[in-house]
Amino acid sequence: MSPYLRIAVLILSLSAGTAAIAQTYDQVVGNRGVYLFAEGTGSSFREADNAALAQISDQIAVAVRSDLTVTQTRQKEDRKYAASTSFESVVETYSQATLTMCQRIVVKNGPKKYRILRYIPKAEIARVFEAREAKVLEMVGIAEKAETELKIGDALRYYYWSQILASTLRYPNEVYYMDGEGEKRQLSVWLPLKLNEILEGIDIAFDGFSDDRNMYGRLRFTFDGKPVSNVDYTYWDGFDWSYPVSAKDGLGFFELRADADVPWINVKIEYAYDYEAHIDKDVEPVIEAVSPIDYTGAYHNNVLLRKPAVKDKEGPVTVAENNAPVATDAVSTAREETASSFAVTSESDREYCRHAVSEILDCMESGNYEAARQYFSEEGYGLFTKLLRYGNALVLDKSAPECLTFNGDIFCRSIPMSFSFRNNSIKFVEDVVFTFGDGRKISNISFALEDVTLNDILCKSKWEDSAKMVLIDFLENYKTAFALKRLDYMEDIFSEDALIITGRVVRRAPVENRILGSSEYVEYNRQTKAEYINNLRYSFASKEYINIKFSNMEILKMGKGESIYSIQIKQDYFSSNYGDSGYLFLLVDAGDYRHPVIHVRTWQPEPDPEFGIFGPYNF
Repeated sequence: MSPYLRIAVLILSLSAGTAAIAQTYDQVVGNRGVYLFAEGTGSSFREADNAALAQISDQIAVAVRSDLTVTQTRQKEDRKYAASTSFESVVETYSQATLTMCQRIVVKNGPKKYRILRYIPKAEIARVFEAREAKVLEMVGIAEKAETELKIGDALRYYYWSQILASTLRYPNEVYYMDGEGEKRQLSVWLPLKLNEILEGIDIAFDGFSDDRNMYGRLRFTFDGKPVSNVDYTYWDGFDWSYPVSAKDGLGFFELRADADVPWINVKIEYAYDYEAHIDKDVEPVIEAVSPIDYTGAYHNNVLLRKPAVKDKEGPVTVAENNAPVATDAVSTAREETASSFAVTSESDREYCRHAVSEILDCMESGNYEAARQYFSEEGYGLFTKLLRYGNALVLDKSAPECLTFNGDIFCRSIPMSFSFRNNSIKFVEDVVFTFGDGRKISNISFALEDVTLNDILCKSKWEDSAKMVLIDFLENYKTAFALKRLDYMEDIFSEDALIITGRVVRRAPVENRILGSSEYVEYNRQTKAEYINNLRYSFASKEYINIKFSNMEILKMGKGESIYSIQIKQDYFSSNYGDSGYLFLLVDAGDYRHPVIHVRTWQPEPDPEFGIFGPYNF
């Protein structure tokens, strides 16, 4: 059986299994012991449907109350890290999740009078409880893997979200997790310990200012002496708390007010990530319902910026010279290995490229963008303008970039820049890569992968260096294509007969990168390349910014000497007006370095109960 035929059979079987649950009116109303149901009438279809939903919502709430114990909502006041909320708030989170699963039968379809039946098998309510517990365990697994990769932001987010979700389970003290060392852990006890351990293991240090006015400063974040791969934080500048900022590979930044004489700042590590809860439709209502848990270890007070004029008894007890970078042995080994694994760049090429990049950065700071055009090819300058439109870019470090040569191109890597947006509060750091092609002109701009991902690829001892570079370049360009809205790139990298599968909740319209509501029943649909690109076109046009974060990446090289790669990624998708979280699978032929081809792309909101996550052996 051909690969496409096998997956087509899988899709049809999943869809058929979903369709089989549909029932007739008589079967539903004649089986009160099996179904919850309610009828609504009205002069319009929507009025009748809303009436039916309102009635069945009350029935669902009653059923949930009878099945949900109150142990998790009556916490002792002296339990410092216990979630606290009202019983009715917990019931509501289950009721709303269950309500999305209700099916509909149109009994009378107008024209002036409508009658609609909404129903759900009672057994589905129990499955909602089971699904939430499975979600908790899934998140803990993601968090533990992220912690080992120093993706501290991901680890904190998923540990905390799993703790909040676990607090609403029927029997929260009876949920256990087998950790990576084979130890059985009681989550209600273990999760607060993990969060405290991580928060207290983070160190923050001032790393100098990035401008002559001492308004924009750099911060270094380490965990156990190593740069964290990612972490979000806010800071108090003496006047107010900032919006959340995302640090990358240990580097973050802060902004002071003009003429402010601030000797130190306070920094709070984010762990609740309530501003990102909308990416997960199971987490969002629970985060809103459950009272937040305060972890005092998240607060790092008096991060010294300069020697204070007057010593304050409650101020810092150590001093540092103004603009002096903090000495640290936490050097990124990934960047060193990247630079040493490939062809040596000649001294003349290195000097030219570094000079060109320095001039470009000066043009970015002065706003004289046209003066930088001489260093770009036509296509490259188009990408430069996209980079400028992406957000308000601030160069954090103008040190000479690393240069490496591959396949005739020179990559000037890891120029850290922060990005902020006019209509949104989010700020984050990206390492920008300039690629010099023919004629020493910049032909491409991309955002670098996190160091831990680079390390994961570079440590593949059986891979040739060329294979590693091809994969790094592909993943960086794929991520950047969403950020810079490169529809042309996305059209180029998909084969004309690419197999593109997206998951969607049954009874909901499919939208690219979107799953609406919580349901056990997920339907997988194939899109043509034209349909997928058209969806991206509308998606790109509606968003001020898009930012993608990868975690839990698994990469396989399919066969000795082959150029086919299997890539499974946990992808968090953030944008100015939408976000989601799910699992991305790509099957890529990277034999032609400059023209990789995606043959299979799948996305699913969560592991499927039947087959898990799409992978190379499904095809």
